[in-house]
Amino acid sequence: MHNGFFEMFHGRRPLWAVVAIKLTLVIAALALLGQAHAILSLGVPVLLLHVGALAVIAVLVIWPRAHRSLTATTETSTTGAAKTPHIGILLHSAALYDILAWFLTYGRERAFREKMLKFANLKPGEAVLDIGCGTGTVALLAKQKVGPAGRVDGVDASAEMVARATAKAHRAALSVSFTTATAQQLPYEDGVFDVVLSTLMLHHLPKAGRAEFGREALRVLKPGGRVLIVDFAKPARRKRFFRFHRHGHVDLDKVATDLSQHGFRIAEQGDVGAKGLRYLIAQPA
Repeated sequence: MHNGFFEMFHGRRPLWAVVAIKLTLVIAALALLGQAHAILSLGVPVLLLHVGALAVIAVLVIWPRAHRSLTATTETSTTGAAKTPHIGILLHSAALYDILAWFLTYGRERAFREKMLKFANLKPGEAVLDIGCGTGTVALLAKQKVGPAGRVDGVDASAEMVARATAKAHRAALSVSFTTATAQQLPYEDGVFDVVLSTLMLHHLPKAGRAEFGREALRVLKPGGRVLIVDFAKPARRKRFFRFHRHGHVDLDKVATDLSQHGFRIAEQGDVGAKGLRYLIAQPA
């Protein structure tokens, strides 16, 4: 999750500009239809209520497209070799992400993140890595569970997300280290962490990127460690309305099969019990 207000890009325009343009078009349409005076006659509070509602609707309509506005491409070195392939989708508006997270969880984001994190069964003193940490909410909760003797690191491909997560940690006076890095190239030595977390991140990665994530997660885990994956399950039927919160999904059964082929054994999997989410716990075989 990231710095700056409404920096997410929709094409080349910042999101706030797109919302303003759409609102202007709506107001112009009302004027042409002769309805603007009717709304104005209701008074300023009602007018502000209507404008606010239109802004929310515009954001929710734009979000699925803006979410995909920056898909990273494979970088190449001077020798032409691939450096960071299969990065996937990057989110770049940390402030907007937090606002939407609050809105979509009805103001109960902490409880929602706690519900996912409980499957990790974190213990005091453990070392935890949160991959795709976003604005750091889960990592900060994890730090509270592992305590002063524990270690929590977070990585995210977006520098804006990492900056906001770092600011949150400072405000909360919690010792959590956040680093800009991809899930496919973790900047850690082998066998460092007891637990690797991937919550609502895996659907951002292409299939090849998911395989690379699995190999890296296995590499940085200690023997006997575990990885927790939580993500949207594949919907039975694709819904067209209000799908902004389900901008992607993964087939965790297939993920489990892939992990089994790359050195993991599946310890547990099932339903989270919220928003069509499923969880999977895997350990080095």
